[in-house]
Amino acid sequence: MTDVAGEAPAPRAAFPRWGLVDVFAGAVAFLLLSSAAQLIARLPAVAAQPQLAFWINQVLGGWIPLIAVVVVASRWRGRGRLRADFGFRLEPLDLAIGLLAGILLRFASVGIAELVRLLAGAPATPFAGGVGSDPVWFVLTAVVAASIVTPAVEELYFRGLALRAIQNAVLGGMGRTRSRDYDPALAPAVSAARATAAGVVAVAGSALLFVAFHLDGVPETAAAVSRLISLLLVGLVLGMLALLTKRLGPAIAAHAVFNLSVAVLDLVAAASAPSVPTLG
Repeated sequence: MTDVAGEAPAPRAAFPRWGLVDVFAGAVAFLLLSSAAQLIARLPAVAAQPQLAFWINQVLGGWIPLIAVVVVASRWRGRGRLRADFGFRLEPLDLAIGLLAGILLRFASVGIAELVRLLAGAPATPFAGGVGSDPVWFVLTAVVAASIVTPAVEELYFRGLALRAIQNAVLGGMGRTRSRDYDPALAPAVSAARATAAGVVAVAGSALLFVAFHLDGVPETAAAVSRLISLLLVGLVLGMLALLTKRLGPAIAAHAVFNLSVAVLDLVAAASAPSVPTLG
């Protein structure tokens, strides 16, 4: 099919319309649905079933709002493919990158927790993990939910949609054509300095958004402060991985390893109880 001049019309991919508006819509949807999920989970009939309450909070209050806004942004305002719009793909090398980054992030998180604890003068507390009495439930929550589904969903929103939307907005503010930002093959040349500046702002912005989504009130303890610092570090590293590789595979793998390490610590704690390492 051609236009009036006899030339093929510009492909849909050349005119993406997703951006900061979609990021904001995801944040609003997350706030509304997570609040609704918490209210439902507090109902006596639901509160009496902790496993049901967990899934309501996890699925309705966590996964649905983030994945919904990403899918809608892609199908209605982008190319219609998560791989093309947000780099949602995994290559073999990404597993090695993710393994290394996830392990280093976990060690850094433990170090941050200990440092903050020492600076605050807080007493050391034992790691309060454990597999519990239901190993199937442990696998579903600690492995499947926390270490497989959640990393994929969160990376799609934070390092897929949010990071790219912020990067496009910054480049647009520098005078670059907004409609062509997300496809380097279609975009005009951009100086290295401008591209670097946009990347730095995008990584920092998506990391701060990542922390904000995990904020549970004002941090009042050393553990809460160290958790926020660790989340910021994780967000920065995962953002850099997504920016440098132009795909989400390394960030998803690193996020999965970082979360899975908690399950590993739970297993170690269960095997070595009552003597377990202290994490601050």
